[in-house]
Amino acid sequence: MPDYKTMMKKTELPEVEPVRLKPIKGIRPGVFILIGLVAAFILIAFALFVLPGLVSGTGYIKFSTNTANTAIRTEDGKYIGSSEGSVYRLKAGDYRFVFYVDGAEAGYVDAEVPHRIFFTLFRHNTDTVSFNVQNTPQIEEAVTRTFTEGTAEWSAVLDYDDTYHFPPLFSSYAHNAAALSFEDISDPFLYGAMHITSRTMYEDYLTALSILESSNVRYSSPELENLNEVLAAIYGGADILLERTMDNPVIGTESSNGFFSYDPAVVEMGEDSPASYPESNTAPVKASVPSFSIAEHTVTEYEYALFVEEVPYWSRSNIDTLIADGNADSGYLDGIALSSSVMSMRPIRNISYNAALAYCSWLSEKTGENVTLPSEAEWYTAALSASGQPYVTTLLHLPSDNSAPSSMMGGVWEMTRTPYIPLMRLADYEKAIELGSVYPYDSIIIKGGSYINAQDGITEETVGVINRAATSPFVGFRVCIE
Repeated sequence: MPDYKTMMKKTELPEVEPVRLKPIKGIRPGVFILIGLVAAFILIAFALFVLPGLVSGTGYIKFSTNTANTAIRTEDGKYIGSSEGSVYRLKAGDYRFVFYVDGAEAGYVDAEVPHRIFFTLFRHNTDTVSFNVQNTPQIEEAVTRTFTEGTAEWSAVLDYDDTYHFPPLFSSYAHNAAALSFEDISDPFLYGAMHITSRTMYEDYLTALSILESSNVRYSSPELENLNEVLAAIYGGADILLERTMDNPVIGTESSNGFFSYDPAVVEMGEDSPASYPESNTAPVKASVPSFSIAEHTVTEYEYALFVEEVPYWSRSNIDTLIADGNADSGYLDGIALSSSVMSMRPIRNISYNAALAYCSWLSEKTGENVTLPSEAEWYTAALSASGQPYVTTLLHLPSDNSAPSSMMGGVWEMTRTPYIPLMRLADYEKAIELGSVYPYDSIIIKGGSYINAQDGITEETVGVINRAATSPFVGFRVCIE
């Protein structure tokens, strides 16, 4: 067998001179490559770890205070943020930071925001500015106002979810009261507790109690202790039925100069009701009613026209100012053609509670009497004396029975001067009214129903509610004299 290896002719390749990279300025190329890699690394590191800090000229800062709800502004009024743990990026330099607790100025601190250079893209070297708030009457007033106004507003929400959160009103108030050494918060704290309408609010309230129990702040009262028992029963799942305990007396009245007069009495408003909200709106409650007189009819369009003629601030043409002042909404006197030359006996409507109070003040000056809106208990007493009258299903009603005030049921809802505090009938009713006059943030109670309501759905016990600046074509008022 032939040997192919020996048969193949060996091919001779020509000799080639090796390729050698020439040195550059006397430096070998390999060294140049190494220098380039090192330079690239340095540039990348500079771009990542140094350049952002050089370019930005900023630093990072956060604030630490002993109070909640503390806002920070710069000396020129620019809002920075709050003290609740957030980190802020500011231009490096010297600052005067001014602190506000619930809107009240608490003082300032001078601080430097340093210019951080290294590693700012990946790490925030954060400096902390600390400020210790000292109590002042202005701060205590602001903190209390935020709490009382807030609880009145948020009590209207009965349920919360992941997108609608209840602010920690009770715990923030307790924290600030303890941190600033408030002496006595028993009244505002009781007022707030009377607005607990949801489990979320109740849990925040319990947190506040735990804060206050370890402080020197006076917060408890007999009324609060009684309310605590009710709240524990409500949110502990207990079924409690509140029952009437007395029959109301026969209410007599005397008529004079368009008013019906009533002697002092004790009445029990309400009906058997579970101790839960909102069913407790009509829970039974006893009320002592002083002597008073109440108008035989609601204030008419003609009577209100006389008022507006003398006090033009309350005219429809001034509605923009009324809205801006918080005294009415856009429906004020809508559709009402006031005239002092035409004696319209239809009840005035589309007026606000604030307007009704202004009318009472005007009439007080005209007559020299203490003219006001009736309290819920006074209105209720007058309604008992008129219990034999029919439910009024029209706006203009000519009564056939002149032995008691007309149109107490039906016609238009009638404003009272009693604030609507959600748990007032589960707490101390008279104390709630007292606190409602100190903290005027609640809606007011209206009574009697209107001509559009079903007669079988409205009784003397029914409690309606309207905002103080709101207007309605189905709400009016009558005055009383005390």
